[in-house]
Amino acid sequence: MTAIERNTQEHEFIRLIPWWSMVLAAVAFVGMQVAMITIMPKDHSRPLPWVMFWAFLSGIFFAFYMLVLGYVTRDAKRRGMNPTLWVIILICLIGSGVGFIIYFLLRDPIVLECPRCHDNVDAGFNFCPNCRFELAPCCPHCQRTVHHGDVYCAFCGQTLEVQLERLSSMR
Repeated sequence: MTAIERNTQEHEFIRLIPWWSMVLAAVAFVGMQVAMITIMPKDHSRPLPWVMFWAFLSGIFFAFYMLVLGYVTRDAKRRGMNPTLWVIILICLIGSGVGFIIYFLLRDPIVLECPRCHDNVDAGFNFCPNCRFELAPCCPHCQRTVHHGDVYCAFCGQTLEVQLERLSSMR
């Protein structure tokens, strides 16, 4: 994976976090700072640096949690899952992070739409199972997915230049 592809994937990941989740994260962070510094008892057993340290850590925790809630909400919709159910699971398991781990273990694959018949297809499919539209170019020899611009198949070494030019002229 090139640096450009990795940067694009990271940008796409950040775009999945909705604006309201970022606002909630900022409010949660600032709110925890204010709450911990003003509400904590003012005695000498807890010095101010100690209180500020725990205020910072708890603020980071709740801010991250708000970002996770936003991410799961948007990602669950993208995958055709019930976002309300997953948010409830995350809220019920707030302190442990187990809900987030369960979500990543059980989430469905990303669902895409076929450009020809508009049927739902999994992201890894090369052809639409409904209309047989080619979603990704394949090597004519080994039928593995190749990229546009590849001259040779990375898996079997077959020459692709003519095959890919034919496919792009058909679209």
